[in-house]
Amino acid sequence: MNATQPRDWDVIANRLSRWALPEGPFEPAGPWKLAYERHVLIPEPGGKPAGGQSGELVIERDGQRLRVREAVAAGATTVTTQADFLCADNPLLTPQRWSMDIGWESKMPRIPVAGLEQKRSGRVEGGEIIFSATKERRRPAPQNWTADWLLFAVLPRLPFAAATTLEFDLFEEGELHKPGQKLAYAGEHAVELGGKKVALYVFEQFGRGLLPVRWWLDARHRVVLAASERHLYLLNARAKGGTP
Repeated sequence: MNATQPRDWDVIANRLSRWALPEGPFEPAGPWKLAYERHVLIPEPGGKPAGGQSGELVIERDGQRLRVREAVAAGATTVTTQADFLCADNPLLTPQRWSMDIGWESKMPRIPVAGLEQKRSGRVEGGEIIFSATKERRRPAPQNWTADWLLFAVLPRLPFAAATTLEFDLFEEGELHKPGQKLAYAGEHAVELGGKKVALYVFEQFGRGLLPVRWWLDARHRVVLAASERHLYLLNARAKGGTP
């Protein structure tokens, strides 16, 4: 077990003093709801990592349906995406049909956000992915693929074993194609929380078009942290931890 404090935890050390792993039950294949804080990572002068909260992410699973709500704040503007996915029963929970509503809100009256709302949808038919917005767009479906938000539900179903790997194409925000992704189990890692060493389980994700992501899961296979070099998602300590 690696006991070195990882960079991901150092970045948000001031928040971890008030954070604890959830104690509630969690069944990866059952119904659950998880809420995350979204943090940006911005290096300070001299390279010291820093950052602050920049939004939130809520993911809810009920059978093969996953509902997502993500709010991302940038200055005075917040973009909120609500998505509903009907997924295949396979390891990647490959989307079969989905819809998305994207809304904009600004605290500054001078920033024109009216009319920026979007509605998108998609479906899989006959080996093709059909994206619908202002008009339909078709493309061949990759052999193995999923959407980025769905990884929060894919990871909990993977075993903590050295041989565990997944290779797939990713569609970021349900549309942007990021091919050649790989998820691999990286082992057990000890972190310090409240003066105690706690074991977490790490997966590494890397591939074309995306910065590497480290996924941290607790012993119940619940994602508690997902961190890249630019932003991270930390499980909300006030949430029920997956209890429906």
